[in-house]
Amino acid sequence: MDTYILNTVDLSKTYKSNELVVNAVSKVSLQVKPGEFIALVGPSGSGKTTMLAMLATLLESTEGYIYIDGEPFDNMNNKQRAKFRREKIGFTFQDNNLVPYLTATENVELMLRLNGIYSPVEANRAKDLLLRLGLDDQLNSLPSQMSKGQQQRVAIARSLIHNPRVVLADEPTASLDTQRAKQVVQIFSDLIHEEQRAGIMVTHDLRMCKYVDRVIQMVDGSINRIIADPADIDVLAGTSEFDKLSTPALL
Repeated sequence: MDTYILNTVDLSKTYKSNELVVNAVSKVSLQVKPGEFIALVGPSGSGKTTMLAMLATLLESTEGYIYIDGEPFDNMNNKQRAKFRREKIGFTFQDNNLVPYLTATENVELMLRLNGIYSPVEANRAKDLLLRLGLDDQLNSLPSQMSKGQQQRVAIARSLIHNPRVVLADEPTASLDTQRAKQVVQIFSDLIHEEQRAGIMVTHDLRMCKYVDRVIQMVDGSINRIIADPADIDVLAGTSEFDKLSTPALL
């Protein structure tokens, strides 16, 4: 039995323009277990955002395969992909993308309604999740009435409420100060571990790697290094320097 929630095999994305060929992502294979939180890092143009978009089914791959719970979605049509994404994947965007005229509670409940699973029991669970995220005084607030950190926590609740198998976050701390960034990622990490999701976060802030189980460095569309040693992850989070790690780059 497959022990991984998320599994990619030789995943690639190529863009062609006349005679120019750009390999945005090249033959990336990775596996994520239940309750595992991974940071995807690398310089701009390394392919990490393209990789995340393919995992979210927002972008079709050129080659390779993606499996969630052993189920491939590469050959699904657009309608099937939309349903699969809505049910199996939770996504936290850099800019939150909260609905401006809905309250914090209504924004979270929206995912339940879209999936046809809204009920009083599920509505109470949405409230409990927001309380867990420290938003007890913001349940009825509109996004414009909340701070950036509070909005991001609402977005995290929305990404988890429908019990997705995979949770993806694109630069979730980009607009936050250091203290609030650490708080958001810590809560995100705790929930992924407790609820046994597969979590992947794209980040430029290597300090946030403190809260993950593995760090995957991408360079020029390929995996350059995989850091799983907690000691090396602590060094990276504290110094933001790869050359101080005991983990060598991949050949």
